[in-house]
Amino acid sequence: MTTITRTGAALLALAFFLAACGGDDAPVAELAATTEPAEDEEPTVPPAPPAPTTEEESGVKDAPTIEATVPPAPTPTAAPASPPVAPAAPAAPPAPAMTEAMEQFGEDMGAGGATSYDSYVTITDDTGAIQLDVPAEWTDIDGRPYTDDQGRQLFDVRASPDLQGYLDTWDVPAVIVTASREVAQTENEVTLLDELVGPFSEACTYLGREPYDDGLYVGQVDVFDSCGGTPTGYIILGAVPSSRAFVIRVQVQVVEERDIEALIQALNTFVIVGDV
Repeated sequence: MTTITRTGAALLALAFFLAACGGDDAPVAELAATTEPAEDEEPTVPPAPPAPTTEEESGVKDAPTIEATVPPAPTPTAAPASPPVAPAAPAAPPAPAMTEAMEQFGEDMGAGGATSYDSYVTITDDTGAIQLDVPAEWTDIDGRPYTDDQGRQLFDVRASPDLQGYLDTWDVPAVIVTASREVAQTENEVTLLDELVGPFSEACTYLGREPYDDGLYVGQVDVFDSCGGTPTGYIILGAVPSSRAFVIRVQVQVVEERDIEALIQALNTFVIVGDV
């Protein structure tokens, strides 16, 4: 099974072809390196005590580093220094294979409509904790947090050309990003998807689930198409950071060809920058 990555998202877009279309009422879902420290090689110098060692721990994503001060060897002749070794060039990431679900998604959509958005803007939720880029045309934005029916607080931002139109039909594209520490106490990236498979499968064709890893978050992606009897597609991502401190759900409704571009931009840029 192929893992969908941020760098691979642009290649996936080449297979997507979408058409704008009308539809029935849409169900709306709410989100209920280390580098192993090298062992200090303390020189064996009988007359001298071991060198003092200082260890500094870096942030969450950085590897701990160890700095050591070593006294000079008693011999007057220093060993010749080794010539510097040039760092190896980073290997180019392999082009991801097209997933079956994404291939089917593109085939079922067909081609039509504008192929690109003119520009993108960065938006955040009302607290500034969630950030992502959306088409500048998607001016209907709601960044209010909310509390679910279990009393858990969720941080949320959504954007669309018409949020009410998105809620009522399959005709309007939109993106929703929701994150919560409180929900992470009882749910994970898989249960976030499982609870929506049934409801969305009643209105859409379920094309399957793919693993996701963008370097910051890992999870799973569910792909639906033919929603409400239209070519409209719906993508749902459930993800967590390495610490698993919170859960994230990203939802994108894809109505026309250029909405694939908006989907890719959302997946490439969404990030949790504050406390959720």
